[in-house]
Amino acid sequence: MRILVPLACGILIHPAAPFWQLPSLLILVAAIGYLWIHHISQQPNERLRWRPFLIAPLSLCALALGWGAAIIHEPAHIDTSLINGKVLTGRVVGLDYTDFSMRLKVDVLDHDLPQCKVLVSTRGCDYTMQAGDLVAWPAELIEVSNLGNPDEMDYASYLLHSEGIRYQQHLPVATVKKIGHSPTLFTRLTNLRRQLQLKIFNTSISPSSQHFIVALLLGDQSVIDKDTRQDFSAAGVAHILALSGLHIGVITLIIWWLLFPLDYMRLKKCRLLITLAAIALFAVFTGLSPSVVRSTIMIGLVFAAQFYHRRSVSFNALAVAALLILIFKPSAIYSVGFQLSFITVAAIVLFARVPQSLESKHQWVNHFTSTIITSLVAMLATIALSAHYFHTISLMSVLSNLFILPVLPVFMSLGALFLLVTVAGMHWPVLNCAIDTINDYIHWIARTVKMIPGSHWEGIYVSTFGIIIYFAIITLVAMWLYRRRYSYLIAAGVALAVLLGHSLWVDVHTPRQGLVVLSSFTSTPVLSYSNGQGLVWTPDGEDTDSSAFVRFYAGFIARHGINHLKFIDNNDTIRTSQALIKPPLAYLMGHRILAVGNSNWKNVSSPSHRLALDEIIITSRYRGDVEPLLERYRFDRMVISVAHQESRRLRHEGERLRLQVDVGYCELSPR
Repeated sequence: MRILVPLACGILIHPAAPFWQLPSLLILVAAIGYLWIHHISQQPNERLRWRPFLIAPLSLCALALGWGAAIIHEPAHIDTSLINGKVLTGRVVGLDYTDFSMRLKVDVLDHDLPQCKVLVSTRGCDYTMQAGDLVAWPAELIEVSNLGNPDEMDYASYLLHSEGIRYQQHLPVATVKKIGHSPTLFTRLTNLRRQLQLKIFNTSISPSSQHFIVALLLGDQSVIDKDTRQDFSAAGVAHILALSGLHIGVITLIIWWLLFPLDYMRLKKCRLLITLAAIALFAVFTGLSPSVVRSTIMIGLVFAAQFYHRRSVSFNALAVAALLILIFKPSAIYSVGFQLSFITVAAIVLFARVPQSLESKHQWVNHFTSTIITSLVAMLATIALSAHYFHTISLMSVLSNLFILPVLPVFMSLGALFLLVTVAGMHWPVLNCAIDTINDYIHWIARTVKMIPGSHWEGIYVSTFGIIIYFAIITLVAMWLYRRRYSYLIAAGVALAVLLGHSLWVDVHTPRQGLVVLSSFTSTPVLSYSNGQGLVWTPDGEDTDSSAFVRFYAGFIARHGINHLKFIDNNDTIRTSQALIKPPLAYLMGHRILAVGNSNWKNVSSPSHRLALDEIIITSRYRGDVEPLLERYRFDRMVISVAHQESRRLRHEGERLRLQVDVGYCELSPR
């Protein structure tokens, strides 16, 4: 921990000063400090006196190491003005399909450019494309940026830190030309996983079972549908949908049990090595996610301790796993999976003595108590992060885990057998029936727990400051548990009061009524809200997916206490006490608004009778200039959709005509 904490701090402060000189200076200062301490502590008594101070140069070295690792692994900046218009070549290292488009993650191979990865999204799909293909396309790269909505997901940082992607481009699929195939080890594994998925999808088991097996054994949770995600999240068992230490532990036990004959042959060390090699290969095969790597390293350290007949310390193993991951992939510290995985395991290790103090003479009672307490500790450790990132918390995860976790090893064992049988081209109806039965049971438990009143809370808002205070409280409680000093409990109580006071301050200073024009990649939704009720109007004629809207703007909805949303169909006329919507016109909270997208905006007014408006919203479908709008309407403010391809030109034209122009997110004060 003395190395891990400063190393993590070095990674976190790196964006503020991404320069080699500063970590180099820290290493120089650390070396001078160490030599000075070594010089003045030649005598034994002086050596004992100065020994605690050696942590200072060690911490400085760790800080410099984290800083330097972040600099090394940061994607390079590119002068796009020099390459846009030229043809770029690259290797496809990952691809995802949607209904009408695909997203390619491409490693750029041009010698004139630094090594970098680009996200290429296309209009249309090419289903012959696969990982390892060499492609060429005309470059028009732009740096990934956020849309500017308050409390939105940091999309730019997510792509940069999780995938190492700084630039993206959107273009027709026909302009992406396949020029060859040059696979690497990881692209071969990606294609192998996709082939296994297709084999599983062509079997006779239910689609739900197919998706569950793909998620648990192939590490691809993108196949899980949104309804299943919502059910499992509300029930507090969403962690079983993504490969983590739980699944690696189950697979380790299965392999360890299958190799039990080696013990009778006095080959226990060989049994350890084969099990560890199998787990390491599985981690590589599934894509080396942070939670899988963490559990693999921890299992490897436990096996190493047994191999050399040494005592294993769980917290040291956890810290070593974090160190190795952060050194080779510093951006993992920003990953939600990394944070949830390490915080959960750290909390379970810290509070491990609680179940020990409740031991019973009956073994089944100990297992039951341990499962309950472990689930409760994991829930309390991650409840704040879940509220911060997903704005939802589950209060029944202990109950769900109690009924689901015992059957999960059985399902994974049968799923592994099913995968082998499928690859061999065989069909076992009894095995298929067993898999479907267990899958139906797991989903039934999740749906049942979700329907229990009060099982989960949605619309929870927790700020970053609240996260820090919450984990300070957990740390103080853990210190009290180990040292039994009531001063820690008093400090935890003070921190809890600060947390509640901060939450109350945020709640009081957040308006409960407002009118905003939100930013989206595909539409320009307008949201008016008052006293927990919200009205959503998408004026550019596109259908609005209500669940996608709630998920995308979850932070804004949670912070402003919006409990109910009503979505307006583009063909409907809505009349309420506070709103009148008759597309393309709307009267919302005292604002007369016209949406300019489809050609029907011309039918509302004429040059001879210019209609007075407060705002005009230019959606992505508008093709024209600003002056024709001024010929038909009188307005002083114009809001341009961030998805409009010519938003910059329209902004300059509006400013030239002395209009107030906003691009993207815009907040309008109620009148």
